[in-house]
Amino acid sequence: MIGTTRKQVLGLLISGLLVSGAYADEAERVSALEADNCFPRGELRGDINNGKALHYEHCVACHGLTGQADVVVMHMDETPPDQSDPEYMQTLSDGYLYIAICRGGEGVGKSYVMSPWGDFFTDQEIKDMVAWVRTFSDT
Repeated sequence: MIGTTRKQVLGLLISGLLVSGAYADEAERVSALEADNCFPRGELRGDINNGKALHYEHCVACHGLTGQADVVVMHMDETPPDQSDPEYMQTLSDGYLYIAICRGGEGVGKSYVMSPWGDFFTDQEIKDMVAWVRTFSDT
């Protein structure tokens, strides 16, 4: 992989993770990106239990079990902000969280290390994760 940038390597790693976690009924799923170009609409807090399951499967490696980013991740220049901090989380709207999940870190002016998930998750799944993330700070 000589000559490959860090961003390209990360993209390859993430792509491998996404392929390994593909759904059997992929043809029936419509991603949030495909459905509405990651535009948050309606009630943005969904099913907490489904959000918890999705978070555990896809987000814990970087954000930790409770959103405190209490994990060591070698590819990060800095750890994500503490999602259990109510003062910080009150500054973020549900729409911001939705777009951050859907479009990734770069979509909200943050690190490219957080991949855009909008082509993988449905609109409802992103709303479910927004609801779960909010439980960390009770906001």
